[in-house]
Amino acid sequence: MAWWTGVCSLSFRGHAHLLRTQPVSLSRAVAKHHRAVTARRYSSRNITLSARTLDGSSWRTSGPVAIYPFGSRFVSTTPPPTTVSTSKEIPPTLPGSSPRKHKVELRPGPVKPAKSSDPAPASTSSPASSAPSAASEHTPSTSQSTSESSASITSSTHAHGVIEVAKEDYEEASKHGILAPPPADASWAGKLFHQAKELFKFYWNGVKLINTNRLRVRAMHARVAAGGAPLSRWETRFIANYKRDALKLIPFALIIIIAEEAIPLVVIYTPFLLPSTCLLPSQKERIDNKRREKQRDFALAMRSTFEQVHARALAEPTATADALLDRSALIPFSGVLSLSTFGIPPMRLRRIKNHLQALATDDALLTRENAGERLSVNELRDALEERGIVTEGLSTEAQRARLRWWLAQTGADSDPVHTRVLAIARNTIGQHDAAQA
Repeated sequence: MAWWTGVCSLSFRGHAHLLRTQPVSLSRAVAKHHRAVTARRYSSRNITLSARTLDGSSWRTSGPVAIYPFGSRFVSTTPPPTTVSTSKEIPPTLPGSSPRKHKVELRPGPVKPAKSSDPAPASTSSPASSAPSAASEHTPSTSQSTSESSASITSSTHAHGVIEVAKEDYEEASKHGILAPPPADASWAGKLFHQAKELFKFYWNGVKLINTNRLRVRAMHARVAAGGAPLSRWETRFIANYKRDALKLIPFALIIIIAEEAIPLVVIYTPFLLPSTCLLPSQKERIDNKRREKQRDFALAMRSTFEQVHARALAEPTATADALLDRSALIPFSGVLSLSTFGIPPMRLRRIKNHLQALATDDALLTRENAGERLSVNELRDALEERGIVTEGLSTEAQRARLRWWLAQTGADSDPVHTRVLAIARNTIGQHDAAQA
């Protein structure tokens, strides 16, 4: 009987591969686009075949059968959930501890200055809480550079404020018609040139006005010398103002010729160098406000000094002004009278005495002109501030009453300086008869 070799072929997807007959274990292959399992099973077995014919005879044969797979089948399976492998092991979260926060890096990071007196407490809850303490541990060179940078920022901010103040002064003068505004279609350079030209014209007109005032002062003196009417209070103050402007003319002219752009800085830092004819309205108002603030601060902060001077004047009625104005009283009196506090004590004393003697002359003129009843509001305020009287919070009627009180206190004594020193001390400590409004 011949051997029968049964060949079983299975139809699979893919290419057919000829395999050996010895047993081969199950293998799996992973496809590129989807996960699949390739199942191949092949073995050599003994198989017995039996058959019965139509005439009733039967036959049977047996023998080895080789199975040759002609293909492979890719069995599609559901892919498992994707797992991300990490290079670092994540430590288990401890119970009761807060989750870690992602560190946010700021470039450049903010630098917090170190505090020697109050060190930052250490924290173990999260790494973000320990950032301030780590930032505070800088070397001295880093701290020094930080302080230098903050100082430069402060100086640049201050310089920016000066520029803004100068711009506001120019705009305010343009609104009042003192300076012509630049054309609307002018470029940046054109506007800058126009502003410089208008400021130069304004300052040049101020210088020429000083010369005009000189001619008017000469005419006043000629009238009095010819036997005409005596000088009024307004004319006396006009002449004094002209003399101050004439002294400032030479340094101011040098500033205009050398560096005209530095005039806004001169107005802010050294306003005493500018003549009164070369001040914009906003600049004059700012100077007056600073002077009034200085006067008020001295009157409030040095009240005890004025009380001591007043008590010493009452205890020693025959004491001279030099005895009353000792070294401790020179600066308070200079501040209240809006005088300069610069210099050694003899210079301050001479400055105060000259100012009080000028006030004695002005008091005589005010008494002759009906005790200042014809003064305007601004003139009345200036007269009181020159005498060391703070006008903040006083109405016009209260200011006129305070001026009458001053003239009554200083009109009967023969020593003008001693009398006015005592009057200033009384007014500063609140011993005056002026009605409050």
